[in-house]
Amino acid sequence: MIDVASLSFSYVSELTGDRVEALKDVDLSADAGSLTLVCGASGCGKSTLMKALTGLVPQMTPGELDGVVRINGRNLADVALTDVGHLCSSVFQNPRTQFFCDTVAEELAFCGENYGRERATLRQQSERAAKLMGISHLLERKLATLSGGQLQKVALACALASGAPVLLADEPTSNLDPAAISEVREALKVLKEQGLTIVVVEHRLHFLRDLADQVLLMEGGRVTRRWSGAEFFSMGQAQRRSLGLRTLVDPGPPETWVGQGQVGRQENQVGQGQVGCQEKQAGQGQVGCQENQAGQGQAGRQEKQTGRWANQVGRQENREAAANPVRLSCRGLSFAYGASPVFEGLDADFPAGQITCIAGANGVGKTTLVRVLCGLAAPSSGSISMDGVPASRKTRRSACALVMQDTGRQLFSDTLAGELTIGASHASGQSGEQLLADFDLANLGERHPLSLSGGQKQRLVIAAARATGRPIVILDEPTSGVDARHLDSITATLRRIADEGAAVVVVTHDGEFAAACADRLITLTATGINCAREGDQQ
Repeated sequence: MIDVASLSFSYVSELTGDRVEALKDVDLSADAGSLTLVCGASGCGKSTLMKALTGLVPQMTPGELDGVVRINGRNLADVALTDVGHLCSSVFQNPRTQFFCDTVAEELAFCGENYGRERATLRQQSERAAKLMGISHLLERKLATLSGGQLQKVALACALASGAPVLLADEPTSNLDPAAISEVREALKVLKEQGLTIVVVEHRLHFLRDLADQVLLMEGGRVTRRWSGAEFFSMGQAQRRSLGLRTLVDPGPPETWVGQGQVGRQENQVGQGQVGCQEKQAGQGQVGCQENQAGQGQAGRQEKQTGRWANQVGRQENREAAANPVRLSCRGLSFAYGASPVFEGLDADFPAGQITCIAGANGVGKTTLVRVLCGLAAPSSGSISMDGVPASRKTRRSACALVMQDTGRQLFSDTLAGELTIGASHASGQSGEQLLADFDLANLGERHPLSLSGGQKQRLVIAAARATGRPIVILDEPTSGVDARHLDSITATLRRIADEGAAVVVVTHDGEFAAACADRLITLTATGINCAREGDQQ
């Protein structure tokens, strides 16, 4: 069990010299076999609390810690950091920061090897964890070849393989597709039944319905509200929004995200349209789809039953092709790593003035696709055009602003203000100060980007992309680690960029976000095109 009493943590800011109170008088009690959900806005202290539960604060993060943290009856202050792994396992916000080995199998065994466990025990624990997380097929894969979502599942499996009685998970679903989120939910359910004590920090909340025993809301380093799980998930929408929390309702599978009116904007241009697979000559960017059944809206690419494909679902917003010319398009696009194809024969259009979301399972090739589109990787075959003219990789790199899935890979300056000047253009029409204010970073201009929380980093790189003023903006999972208020801010910013004429392309697993902003949806699959429906009026 976990028992936290009067926990406070403060540190001196290297930038200002001021003392920052990250945690203030936090109390937390969690019994064996329980799941505690900790939620709240980005930067409220959730991740700091998780680090305190593992001993990383203050042993690896200098500062003053007051109060007591006990795990299974042991005061963490009396436990060597090297022994904390016997008591609890962790899943970090960015899973890449917690890996040490080359392959998945080696990583799963790493913790047990360090504690001298028998080989047979290691194998049994690793195989059980891999099966529970649905990654048995990845055991021999190199970690460097996995997608962000696959890495997140590996990190969870490593935590399970450790055999520790406490699991601490910091946003474990931030990069996962809906199917993988369901797998995480089932894994947590099994672990609860086996008696593990689980603490989850999350912005995505819906998957913990009927699993969370207690819910804590943090604000400014304090726990300000507490609910039972049943009380929390019976909360009305108005109260949820007033607390700055994201949806408590499952957004459903990708085919329901656009035009279904479940979550997000209710304006006519979004909720009143048809959902369907548009013919090529309709000008809506759907290429390679053929009507199979008149009146049924069933669409499919007949000649392609294998490889990867995209199912495009469009919002009919009475936007004519002339008003939304195709800014970026690909024909017959294929990509492979050696002899292993990632996607084959892909045809897709990305109109100016619209937001196109790309969905699909973890590892299906979404990130690879956007890397090819923006010129960071060369396709195996096929062509890519801009405004109807063949575009070289160099041309596409100059025209595209990219927000990567791992934001730490594109932070280069030593201040936030400096970050916005890299690649900045007057075409954006906004000053750096205004951009920082728009993304709730106004008072952090002189902070080092790497000192920010995960959600703050996410908003910074989106602001930097906005500053470029480029005609194509591509974002890979821009809402991972983002709270409700900033999700709304990002949605509004992308809408503004699209309304100014840019083609906005977003890779996302976030149904709540896609429902709020997407004009069109492409679902990338591993087995061919799925059928789309047409004529579903709201």
